[in-house]
Amino acid sequence: MTRAALLVAPALLLPIAAVLALARTLPDAVTVAVHAAPLVVFGGGALLGLVIRRGRLVLGLVVLALADRALVHFGDRAIFDAVALLLPLNLGVIAWLGDASPLAARGASWFGVALLQAGVVGILQRPELTALAASLERPLVATNLGVWTALPQVALFAFAAALGLVLARFLVDGRPLFAGAAWALVASFLALDGASVGGPSSVHFATAGLLLIGGAAWEPPRVAYLDDVTGLPVSLELNKALRRLPRRYALARVEIDEFVSFRGAHGTDAARRMLRLVAKALTKVGGGGRVFYCGAHTFAVVFRRTSAGTAVRHLDAVRHAVEAATLDVSAPEPPRAGRPARGGAAKRTVSVTISVGVAQPVSRDADPHEVLRATERALERAKQAGLNRVFA
Repeated sequence: MTRAALLVAPALLLPIAAVLALARTLPDAVTVAVHAAPLVVFGGGALLGLVIRRGRLVLGLVVLALADRALVHFGDRAIFDAVALLLPLNLGVIAWLGDASPLAARGASWFGVALLQAGVVGILQRPELTALAASLERPLVATNLGVWTALPQVALFAFAAALGLVLARFLVDGRPLFAGAAWALVASFLALDGASVGGPSSVHFATAGLLLIGGAAWEPPRVAYLDDVTGLPVSLELNKALRRLPRRYALARVEIDEFVSFRGAHGTDAARRMLRLVAKALTKVGGGGRVFYCGAHTFAVVFRRTSAGTAVRHLDAVRHAVEAATLDVSAPEPPRAGRPARGGAAKRTVSVTISVGVAQPVSRDADPHEVLRATERALERAKQAGLNRVFA
């Protein structure tokens, strides 16, 4: 499907939603379906997002559900203004987030931010916050938009900015999810505009959710090739990531120091456990770094829209964490002269260190694979300097 078709096709849901929202009477079966639509869309869509590991879809549906419930259960104007401001900003930001698993640490933090915002919106009803709530109604420019919409100007600017962000992302990537998100913003605006004059909003919010789900459903399936030991994406996935890099990024090559000697001294099982330990530490790297396992006890880390200097700081924190981490291993007791070997095993606490090389492109048209080779040269300098270092 062409980009133009992807952008136009979802809009066909909006007239249907408008008819359902404006109709004075509907058949009983249709009325029941309309009332059940928000629960089915938000609940079913969130479950689908969890199954297919689309964190942005789940988060978008959670944000829409919170907005819908806030308008249904709270009739306060301050609540309405806060929802009208935060909803488009959240949807705009979600389009630019990475698609982390909803159950991963980063994905869970997104939901924490959404719930925190819901709590902030809830306390706007307190009398001592009346001045803050009133500031949301303050006009930004000297013009009367009341004849067009009852939304405050700050909310209108938020919708315009969010729509610009989402459309920009669609033009960059051409993915169906972003086309759905753009029309979900339009449906959300219609929901809020109708609610501002006492009209129903749930139909349009459910439509916004359907648009997000439809966009996610049109996304090509993600096939991730993972390493059996570390659980990390392998080099094939790294090559895919290198093809989708923005102009500003940093790459890193990470190697476990003297790992061959470690495996020889402590055995294959201990080596596999240590690989998993280092991989787990690397997945906690800051700056949005994405980690890949490249085999032979080496890893690659991709930082989007991050400088090499910032990446060095984040990776140095991981280096300290790996250096402090320990692993308990068992090793057979060596035979002694004149005594047979025992069947028992000695317990040892062991640790490793890592060396890291970091690089960033020197020009806008730099080949990412050349940048990756620059990380290997930086890694060699780190090893020659005495191991357990981060060089850029």
